[in-house]
Amino acid sequence: MSVELPLADEITAVFARASKLLLTEETVAQALRLITDAATAAIPGAIGAGVTLMDRSGQPVTAAASDAVVAAADGLQYELEEGPCVTAWASGETVLVEHLASDQRWSRWAPAAAALGISSSVSCPLVSGGLALGAVKVYSDGGRLAGNGTVRLAELFAQQATLFVIHSLAREAARTLSDRLQDSLAQRDAISMAKGLLMARNGTNDEVALRELMMISRQTGKPLAVVAAELTAAAKAFED
Repeated sequence: MSVELPLADEITAVFARASKLLLTEETVAQALRLITDAATAAIPGAIGAGVTLMDRSGQPVTAAASDAVVAAADGLQYELEEGPCVTAWASGETVLVEHLASDQRWSRWAPAAAALGISSSVSCPLVSGGLALGAVKVYSDGGRLAGNGTVRLAELFAQQATLFVIHSLAREAARTLSDRLQDSLAQRDAISMAKGLLMARNGTNDEVALRELMMISRQTGKPLAVVAAELTAAAKAFED
C-alpha cells in the first residue's frame, strides 16, 4: 500500500485488490487476510485485526488474522464465551472498548487479553439481510481506538468483508470454505430461533442467550446448530 496516497485512496486501492482476488478465483480467505492487513495499517493505534466466521460445526473460528496476538485474543473469546467480538456478533452492533483495564463487561476475557498486551479494541459485525455472519475486530496495545472516525473505518472494512463472504457463497459453492459458509447461513435461522426461545423463557438478552447455547454445545459436545435445532424441536413438541 502506498503511503503517499490519501487514506481514502489507500482503502479504495485495497478493496480493488481484494475484489481482483475474487475475480481470479483466489480463496476468500486471502481476500479477508488482505482486509485485516489493510485495517491494521489504516486505523491509528492498531496492532492487528481479524475476521471471525462460523465453521461447519457452528462454532466461531478466526478465518483471517493479521498476527498471532489477534488469533490468541480471539481464541480466548471462543474459549471463555465472552468478549467484544462475541458481543458484536450476537448483538449485530459495533462494540468499542476504549480502556480495557477499566472495562467491566467481560470479567474473564479482559484480564486475559490485557496479559497479551491489548489495551483497546473495536469489533464490528458482518451483517447481511438482518443476520450477523461474523465480525471484524481491531486491537490496540497502547493507543485509544476511539472516536467516530476510527469506528467508521472499522465498519467500512466490516462491510467489505461481508461482501466477500456473500460473494463467496455465490461464486465458490463447490469449494470447501464456501460450503462451510453455506452451511453456516442455513444454521443461522435455527440458532436465531433458539436464541429467541431462550430470551423469551429466561427474560435475557441476545448475547446471554447465545452464550447459553454455546455452553450447552460445549457441555454436550454437540454442534451449536444441533443444540439449537433440538431446543426448538423440544419447544414445539411441548406446545403440541
